[in-house]
Amino acid sequence: MMIRVVLSCIILWCSALISCASADELPEIRVGVLKYGTLNWELDLAEAKNYPEQYGFKLTRVALGSPQALSVALQGGAVDMIVGDWLWAARQYDEGRLYHFYPYSTAAGELVVHSSDNAANIGELKGKTIGFAGGKGNKNWILYSAYARQHFGLELASQTTVKFAAPPMLNQLMLRDQLDAVVNFWHYAAELKTHDKRSLLTMDEVLGSWQISADVPVIGWLFKQSWAAENPALVDQFFAMSFATRAQMNSDDNLWQIIPSFTQKYSAEARPVLIEHYRQGIPTRFDADIKADLQKLFKVLKANEGTTGVTGSLQSLPDSLFWHSPALAGQ
Repeated sequence: MMIRVVLSCIILWCSALISCASADELPEIRVGVLKYGTLNWELDLAEAKNYPEQYGFKLTRVALGSPQALSVALQGGAVDMIVGDWLWAARQYDEGRLYHFYPYSTAAGELVVHSSDNAANIGELKGKTIGFAGGKGNKNWILYSAYARQHFGLELASQTTVKFAAPPMLNQLMLRDQLDAVVNFWHYAAELKTHDKRSLLTMDEVLGSWQISADVPVIGWLFKQSWAAENPALVDQFFAMSFATRAQMNSDDNLWQIIPSFTQKYSAEARPVLIEHYRQGIPTRFDADIKADLQKLFKVLKANEGTTGVTGSLQSLPDSLFWHSPALAGQ
């Protein structure tokens, strides 16, 4: 109820800001998206409902082929905003490249095994072959490895066979029984669970072992601080649209039927599972407690990063990394 009230206030606030300007006169926001990424679901719906113009801006999607391409486009000024890893944005501070972060999703990676596998925990995967999405610098690898080591004395790097690959390839290998287990991003893991696979360990459980809330955003909106300083109202108008759109996706099953990037890619069997997981990952707050848990998570990564150096010279997340917006309560 609270988030609905907040969203209603945001909509009224944005309506007061929007003039009668034509679409050609509206400011533009260029959003970098992965060609087949879940961000397209929200943007498909927003465009179908003409929400960008209602919120006072013109939305341009720039489709790219990889997360690396997204970050390059953001750095080079080809796009204004992307959804990405807050750890990457924080790491840029070492190079003097300053970005803001605002939550996009709390849905995280998940460890999935075959339903026929009798393993009760990650410690029982010793000697088996495990696939990991991303490389050794990815949060999934660092956190799952640390969890296995601290709770079960299992060194994933030396006591299992690890295969790093792109998420779609890992799913294919799992379906061909060429992997015993896989840690994949949430929507790939959700899809596997419609093919006689089961969850063995969620990121929520991993984070909980360090008393870190499951409400911590795993990924979020990233944008240059310099661009935001020139367009603060525009940034907030975008987030107001984004969370209003997702509030509808959270409550109305019928809306999902007009999202082509969702209906054209996934089977009827997979769709309910994906919708459920997507909804669970919609952030509801970004308050002081969440930011404190992000700092705690950063320290866990710092302590377990090994030779990856993903945290750089930072000892904590810079306060200026976090954008403040009325789109979420508890600012």
